[in-house]
Amino acid sequence: MPTGLTASLASIGLMVFAWRYKHLRWVQTHSFTSSLYWTIRSSFFHHPITPDFKIWDEGDPNQYEKWVKERGRTVSIWEFLAPYFAERGYTMYVREDLANPLASRYPASKMIRPSKLAYPYAQCTCTREGDFRVAIISHRVWAARDREGRDVMIKVISGAVPTNELKALQLLQSEPLRSDPRNHVIPVIEFIEFDRQTFVVMPRWSGIADSDFSTVGEVVRYTRIFFEALTFLHENNITHRDITLQNMSMDVLMPSLRHPQYYTGYHGPQRRYAFIDLEGAELPTADGAPSPGFEECRRRDIVWLAHALEIHLRCIKHVVPRIDEFLATMSRDQWENLPAATTVLSHFDEICCHLSSEELNIPLKAYRWDRGHFSYRETPPVIIS
Repeated sequence: MPTGLTASLASIGLMVFAWRYKHLRWVQTHSFTSSLYWTIRSSFFHHPITPDFKIWDEGDPNQYEKWVKERGRTVSIWEFLAPYFAERGYTMYVREDLANPLASRYPASKMIRPSKLAYPYAQCTCTREGDFRVAIISHRVWAARDREGRDVMIKVISGAVPTNELKALQLLQSEPLRSDPRNHVIPVIEFIEFDRQTFVVMPRWSGIADSDFSTVGEVVRYTRIFFEALTFLHENNITHRDITLQNMSMDVLMPSLRHPQYYTGYHGPQRRYAFIDLEGAELPTADGAPSPGFEECRRRDIVWLAHALEIHLRCIKHVVPRIDEFLATMSRDQWENLPAATTVLSHFDEICCHLSSEELNIPLKAYRWDRGHFSYRETPPVIIS
């Protein structure tokens, strides 16, 4: 068939298709063929996802029945997108009970041998697929496994209008910030776009409290890393604005335990720590200067980080008696006189620099402090064989 005739027939075919499906809304993905497929698929499913970031809103959890219905809707969006993420190399976890939108999720593909894992992926102590269970988490996050069998988290962070979380992660992934050793924010594997919604793929790490600290030195190192991380963010006129233990991670993946079971031994010198969830981040202005809200947010970061760290930090008081005085300078009562993050870091180094190796290796007596009371373990830790 002549080339000109072939081109004409193709053009006519596209015109007929466009007229027949003129009601379709074009879905933009990474390639034309993918966009064409997802445009048609989205039409058949009545466009469960649009460029509007508000489609992820679920309302008030206190209105439980309405909220569960909305959770079912956002879960259906994720499961609608499962073939797209598979196309990009990620097999999403599946729900244990497809009739329950709040059901736990489990891997649907084979895991990699732990010995083959390397940073930024977490050290893995899980041995059975059931160990990877993900309970109810944020509706904007879903666990997955890549082609190599490495576990990741996929989070939707922006719609057509760029959010501060997207801007913050892009800024932190740009040079020279990306290579700064003080940049302790969860590493980004890649950004994926679908219909002007942006998803970030991150390694799946565990929460800080998933394993007890064993020694004074472990607490000192962990604390210093987060003070250093906050100093780095504030020096670059970025604030976090939601610093809690839930938004602080470490690069190890362990089976979930039920209280009073617990682990120890995962806070050694090789452990990496990072902030996650920058949804509330305050960013610098276009010329890099602090935003109008920076000072207020900076103070909030200082107070909230001190509150998150004191749970473990007060447990080293028997070796570092000045720790109470140190934490008092960062309390909400000192709001008008709160020190800068760099001052906090310097002060912390000053009160800990004299500690000897013997002192750093002193075991902790209590495993946490809360509201004036220390808590102690009564049983031995769980040992992973």
